[in-house]
Amino acid sequence: MNMSLKISTIILATAMMAVGCVKPVNEPEPAETNEMHFMFENYFGTEELSMNADVSYTTLQGEEITKVTAFNYWITNIKLVKSDGTEFTESESYRLVRADKGSTNHFHVPNVPAGTYTSVKFMIGVDVARNTSGAQTGDLDPAVNDDMFWTWSTGYIQAKMEGLSPQSTNTDQTFEYHIGGVAAGKETPREVTLTFPSAIEVGEKAGSLKIKTDAAKWFGPTNPVKIAMMSNMTHPGEMAVKIADNYKEMFSIMSAGNE
Repeated sequence: MNMSLKISTIILATAMMAVGCVKPVNEPEPAETNEMHFMFENYFGTEELSMNADVSYTTLQGEEITKVTAFNYWITNIKLVKSDGTEFTESESYRLVRADKGSTNHFHVPNVPAGTYTSVKFMIGVDVARNTSGAQTGDLDPAVNDDMFWTWSTGYIQAKMEGLSPQSTNTDQTFEYHIGGVAAGKETPREVTLTFPSAIEVGEKAGSLKIKTDAAKWFGPTNPVKIAMMSNMTHPGEMAVKIADNYKEMFSIMSAGNE
């Protein structure tokens, strides 16, 4: 074989190898599998919640809210329930949803065993055990979310709402509800169970849940809360427990399926 032929052969072989390593342009991306995707949509009654905007919402007690400046809540201890009643429990399941930070309203639960799922359980708030012991890392790290942790009283703020209302007794018309407490009789974490409108198959495709969070439920109807009677709630106690009983009811399934 002469030198020119050898060179041509090497060039051709190299080109073929390079082509073989190039990913086809139209090759689809791998599908997300064995995951459950969560999306929390924040509302006030039937209206989407607009953060830091001049709006007008009417509470279940007929009072007016003219601006919501903070609406945060912990979603923790997620469990997915199969049609046979068995449960998948996510480990280290602690996430903080901030209504004014869209990236926190959507998250994925990985490594979900393949199967048919019919409901989800989770806690709003941080469980008593993790409030009093364990590593404070990730979202639980006070350095990351210091506004949801009481440094003066060990424990996390389970949920928070702040805003403006003409019914407020504060001179600047603000109201603040910081709900926390894990002492016996003053516990404010609440467990929530939501049944899917139809079963979700998780495996080759990821499951998808869109959940409505209705801030109006903080004001009733289980326990009526009037801003004019209580414009500030920033400590554990009987009223914090009543608001916790209210916000337990603020979640509902908007859609359930696959992605």
